[in-house]
Amino acid sequence: MGSGEKPAGALLSRRLKWLLLALLLAAGYFLLFFDPSYDRPIILRNAAGAEAHILLTGAVIQRLLVPDRHGKLDDVVLGHDSEAAYRASPYFGAVVGRVANRIANATFELDGETYTLATNEAGMPGSLHGGRRGFDKVRWKVKARSNDFVLLEYTSPDGEEGYPGAVDLLVRYEVSPRSELVFEVSARTTKPTPINIAQHSYFNLGGHGSGGVLSHELTLHHATHVLPIDAHRVPTGELLAVQDGPFDFLSPRPIGRRIDAVDGPGWRAGYDHAFVLHRAADAIRRGARLEPPATPRLAATLYHRATGRVMEVHTTLPALQLYTSNFLDGTIVGKGGAAYHKYAGVCLETEGFPDAVHHPHFPSVVLRPGQLFNHRTLYAFSTRAAKARSFFNSAP
Repeated sequence: MGSGEKPAGALLSRRLKWLLLALLLAAGYFLLFFDPSYDRPIILRNAAGAEAHILLTGAVIQRLLVPDRHGKLDDVVLGHDSEAAYRASPYFGAVVGRVANRIANATFELDGETYTLATNEAGMPGSLHGGRRGFDKVRWKVKARSNDFVLLEYTSPDGEEGYPGAVDLLVRYEVSPRSELVFEVSARTTKPTPINIAQHSYFNLGGHGSGGVLSHELTLHHATHVLPIDAHRVPTGELLAVQDGPFDFLSPRPIGRRIDAVDGPGWRAGYDHAFVLHRAADAIRRGARLEPPATPRLAATLYHRATGRVMEVHTTLPALQLYTSNFLDGTIVGKGGAAYHKYAGVCLETEGFPDAVHHPHFPSVVLRPGQLFNHRTLYAFSTRAAKARSFFNSAP
């Protein structure tokens, strides 16, 4: 053996080290880019057969299976079969924030500091649903789970999407024995920051691919006022009484009955407006401090006559955004190849007041260190028996 040669054992050992390093790098690459939890939803069930399928991307409700009056299960939320598709979806089933809805001109002032946000709504100068990479785009982690609930966590770093403060978030989903889907969210912050978090599911009680929702009957209990919007889809600051107009859902009526009277910036015939809940309008006008209810209160009831399905929305939040999927146009192909057209779903987004950072008389959405943001929304499902229809009563 020459002086420059190495023993065979040493060469073999060196090759094994390089092989081990290559395997470790490959494993790291796989875990980074091929997360095994992708496309493997967390399935929550109750004894009645109701199911919620939760994805870690965006804390998305991918599927929500509830029975009709004959016990037949259908998936009543719009969405995608592939988790990757949610990165480009119009917020199907996602948790949106740090601030849901819109902030005018993508800027706000807080405690003497001015913060600039991303403008991420086509043709509009504001910031929508937390920015380009809001909570709907991030990967949440499982903190705890069982057969009927999951607790997800995410830490939004200081400066994410232009917002101040690091925010620790928890989202809890639970399918209760009473066929309620519970959505609870809490947050704490290291610096003063606006927080307004919403669940953005598109509902269709006939089934996600069954067509439009204009025949669904909607009641917005005690929602005596709505927030008018300007040309940029942002509240003007006014509180408009709904009585007898196209925004009047104080008693049950089909969503489509007066929808032709509601045009908006960029759409014709559609709702994308926040309604004031819990009879709060008078308190806001008086300048009184608005305290959230200790337990969720009934805010909305949605009813689909053909299947008998009923969904009640109970919440501790002060507003509900009614959105009738005005911008769906059939180009998005969802679960099972369903093409989602205009009015394919309806969003009932419980939330704080939109653009509250620019309207001091609106309930504040600012969270400060030491405070706890905690709100709860229940989606309670039931059915109604079919009623015999009179020859003289042909109303939908």
